[in-house]
Amino acid sequence: MPSWVVLSLALGVAEMVEVPAGPFLMGSNDGDTDERPVRRVRVARFFIDRTEVTNATYARCVVARACAARTPYDGTDGPDQPVVGVSWFEAVRFCAWLTETLRSSEITPAPLRQLFKTQRKGLDWRVTLPSEAEWEKAARGADARVYPWGKDPDPNRANSRDTGVGGTSAVGCFPAGASPYGVEELAGNVWEWTRSLWGKGWEKPAFGYPYEPGDRDREDLGASPEIFRVVRGGSFFYPALGVRAARRLRYYPDIRSDELGFRVVVSRF
Repeated sequence: MPSWVVLSLALGVAEMVEVPAGPFLMGSNDGDTDERPVRRVRVARFFIDRTEVTNATYARCVVARACAARTPYDGTDGPDQPVVGVSWFEAVRFCAWLTETLRSSEITPAPLRQLFKTQRKGLDWRVTLPSEAEWEKAARGADARVYPWGKDPDPNRANSRDTGVGGTSAVGCFPAGASPYGVEELAGNVWEWTRSLWGKGWEKPAFGYPYEPGDRDREDLGASPEIFRVVRGGSFFYPALGVRAARRLRYYPDIRSDELGFRVVVSRF
């Protein structure tokens, strides 16, 4: 693991892990219709938060006056709980603030600073929300597992309805539920914003499967607020079927919920 992957909380982040470039099987033929068909998708190298962005981390952006305060919900205020009550737009602002912070800070590790200076084919490395493909590869690896830990559901490996917590739990409470790359809480706890578009309709997604990672319209950060954004991972409210790695849901980007948070990636985009 590169030495700069573990970053100082002073920069607004905790720990990230590397997901290598390469193909994986995306989607499920056994799930909902919007998960089909399964397709081999190649994803470029990226780095992803080991856990969801916490209240303590998000608060740094608020203190810097770059992010709006989150909407409060009972039982969600712990510093190590995932931040909830933030819209997609607020999550994107957090990413922009963190990108600028990492690029300008004197304590940003040199390899990371150099990465941000690298451009290829007009694409820059930046902090952003994960695409659907990045999120799903981080969750299930290259062996098409159903859950981050394997084939079978397990209430001891994720904060789902079957676990009985009934609300968000502090990040790091379910290390046995980590994905092949060591990424935690990709099943349950909170739904997570992605940068991918769903479309305008509830019944049939405009950006469905098979997933085309080269389709830049699918990842358009400037799209209309009337278009749904895809969320991934399920939440504490959902049973085992709802926290599968291929499970998809959508929200309008201005929605806030006590079941909805995010994590970030460092990706070329």
